[in-house]
Amino acid sequence: MMPDGPVRAAGPSLRVQENTMADSSAPVSRSRFQATDLALIAVFAALIAVLALIPPLFMVGAVPFALQMIGVMLAPIVLGSVRGGCALGLYFIVGLLGLPVFGGQTSGPGVLLGATGGFIIGFIVGAFVAGAASTAVLRARPRQQMLPVLLYLVAVLDLVFVYVFGVAGMMINVGMSLTAAVTANAIFAALDLAKAVLVVAIAIAIFKAFPRMLPAVRGSR
Repeated sequence: MMPDGPVRAAGPSLRVQENTMADSSAPVSRSRFQATDLALIAVFAALIAVLALIPPLFMVGAVPFALQMIGVMLAPIVLGSVRGGCALGLYFIVGLLGLPVFGGQTSGPGVLLGATGGFIIGFIVGAFVAGAASTAVLRARPRQQMLPVLLYLVAVLDLVFVYVFGVAGMMINVGMSLTAAVTANAIFAALDLAKAVLVVAIAIAIFKAFPRMLPAVRGSR
């Protein structure tokens, strides 16, 4: 269950923001990438890469509390489906080209054939799906009290795809059984669910500080 404290502190009323924004600065629908979109894709790809390089902040038992999944979940919530998916795709390409931005500071195509290869694919698929869900939620302009809950569910949806592909990758690449793969990832999944609380708080704070990043209201032109 997600605690209310940190989310209430960061949670703005999107309805109030929308009404106070000038027409010239209101979110608009666009069919093509602009320079800002490309910059945001690059920034979030870089953020995910940097978080992957930061050593775990602390240990939960024998499990490291790493920061990369915060960026992985944040990108689709803030950027939406296409831009969020492209950010994870750019991160993926950078890692394939040799920068050590994958888990354990690894890189190269060979990582895809290892134990963590499925997770990397899951990052991209999850971003496209969760990004679409996030855009749908934000376009509906839900009540302030419901927004953190809905965005948390979006983050959970992202994690579902990440772990489905991750477990499948461990079964295919390493030969683990389904039970063994699920058991090995249970503690990591629990930690990522906790990180999702922080992701939601950060996302809402970003929308409060940069209301133009909100998608256009459903039905608007």
